[in-house]
Amino acid sequence: MEKIKIRALRADEIEVRVAQLGEKGAQLLLYKDARCDKRILDEVFGIDGWANCYSEIKGNLYCSIMIQDRNTGMWIQKQDCGVESFADKEKGEASDAFKRAGFNVGIGRELYTRIFIFVSGVTQPNGKGGYELKNRFEKWHVADIYTNEETEKIEYLQIANSKNEIVFTHGTKPKAKPQPVEEKKEEPKKEEIKPKQEEPVLNKEQLDELLKLANGRGDLVVRVAEDNGYDNPRKIKVKDFDLIKTAIQAEIMM
Repeated sequence: MEKIKIRALRADEIEVRVAQLGEKGAQLLLYKDARCDKRILDEVFGIDGWANCYSEIKGNLYCSIMIQDRNTGMWIQKQDCGVESFADKEKGEASDAFKRAGFNVGIGRELYTRIFIFVSGVTQPNGKGGYELKNRFEKWHVADIYTNEETEKIEYLQIANSKNEIVFTHGTKPKAKPQPVEEKKEEPKKEEIKPKQEEPVLNKEQLDELLKLANGRGDLVVRVAEDNGYDNPRKIKVKDFDLIKTAIQAEIMM
């Protein structure tokens, strides 16, 4: 199977949740949800290029993600087990197993980067010997992130609160590499093609003169014009005016 590199997660694909609350503040963790894994699997391998299934081994639920090798048609399998969640044990375990299998495929491995994310001044005693958030509805999100694609490590991270205020920063954002400036090649000047000017044709006075010369015989004027390559006397060019006159005079004298 040809080597396929799965891209790092974008800031909007990473979720932030509270891991622990203490007197001085809150510890946060980064994670991805199962929908993120599915979108990236579709993006990289196509909707018909991967599949997943579940199996129970010694009481643990395992998820297998299978990827099809387009060249051979064979399926490559990555597997891992999940743990139950507090909200919905069965669904949570299945989702966790799927996400862990996704890590094995290469989705979101950078989230294992050891970064201690701590936000101070956001907690208060809860009256039960523990702590709670001052604002129960406070949410945090990844404002900016840079991942080294080679090492699969997060080198720069910014976390913002619900007011979009930066409350945590890790590392230094690398400067963007300057793009090489391409020399502009001068295109050869195109020769200006001037439209051909149509040669003037006889005006009404000149046509009347021909008709008069033919003693009013329009058929004679038409026949002489046709003999000289014109299907209509109105198309006779000025340069051939004298030639047509001479031809008409010759016809009259015959």
